[in-house]
Amino acid sequence: MKTVRRALLPLLAACGGACVGIAPSPAGVLLEARLEGIDLRLEFALPGEPAKPYVLATLQGRSFVLDPETGIVRDRLEGGEAPPRRVEPAADRLDGVRLSAPGGGAMVAGQLGFYHLLFHEGRICGELLVSPWMAEPLRPAVRALTLLERIEPRLRPRERHGCPPLPFASWAQKGWPLLMSGREVTIFRTERIRFDHPLPPLLAGEAIPSR
Repeated sequence: MKTVRRALLPLLAACGGACVGIAPSPAGVLLEARLEGIDLRLEFALPGEPAKPYVLATLQGRSFVLDPETGIVRDRLEGGEAPPRRVEPAADRLDGVRLSAPGGGAMVAGQLGFYHLLFHEGRICGELLVSPWMAEPLRPAVRALTLLERIEPRLRPRERHGCPPLPFASWAQKGWPLLMSGREVTIFRTERIRFDHPLPPLLAGEAIPSR
């Protein structure tokens, strides 16, 4: 988390004396990405911030409030919210999946990622760019995406090139996957990421009831 804090220092310095006496707002993450051709927007608090541990997910007109720790999901509907429901997340990772040692680096969405191959039982099933340092602050996003894979059919992993469906967490073994691809197919791409995002009031509200 020291890296995240260092990234926020210039923002605090720019505030100068105007910040004196103002209680700091919880630091939030905004993540915009594209998974299986579907645009996603995730909002959540950084670890250790005084906010509820929820993820607000928006995709093509649908919104969800997710509790990554308990699997409680609430659909946000026009005029209100649906009753909460518990969703069993997809498996963290598939047996027989491993990532190669890191190779060269490239920038995606302003972040440096390192090249890996993903293997399943010896077969090359994909390639990806991974940002190791973002593993901790984006852990809620990984857990949220494992829930979304279960409740949104368009996001479910697919069989490709003789490889089984690979849960998102299988790609996130060594950090945040900035980019995931199969043979000439982009599976996931991080489009934008901020660590100074103002949290929506919903994420500072009361806990979602478990029943």
